[in-house]
Amino acid sequence: MLWVHDAMLSERWLRKGEPAVFVFDEAWIRDAGLSLKRLVFMAECLEAMPGVEVRRGEVVGEVLAFAAEHGAGVVRTVDAADPRLRRQREVLAESIEVERTRPPAFVDEAVPPADLRSFSRYWKKHGRAAKRPR
Repeated sequence: MLWVHDAMLSERWLRKGEPAVFVFDEAWIRDAGLSLKRLVFMAECLEAMPGVEVRRGEVVGEVLAFAAEHGAGVVRTVDAADPRLRRQREVLAESIEVERTRPPAFVDEAVPPADLRSFSRYWKKHGRAAKRPR
């Protein structure tokens, strides 16, 4: 089964016939102060992902319940830099096998740390490579 989270809101991660779930993490939404605009964006992305079941509540518990309902022994998801998502993945892995997929690099070239301090500096130097079709 696939655990969809907010760092992978694209149908490119879906596999035909594979059950998929997204959980709106109410505590995170409240604590992070997500705007209605951000929540609508997330909902619209999920609407464009056919077959993804949308739930709300505590993420790990809901993902485990979904896995049990579908007889899944493995949860597939995409690595994310967000420490919240990493912690959730680690807690999941205590109860079920978690298969992590690395997202593709945004650009193929090495980016010096100084370029990551400012988006405009980064984009000026690396934007052309990021726009190239893969």
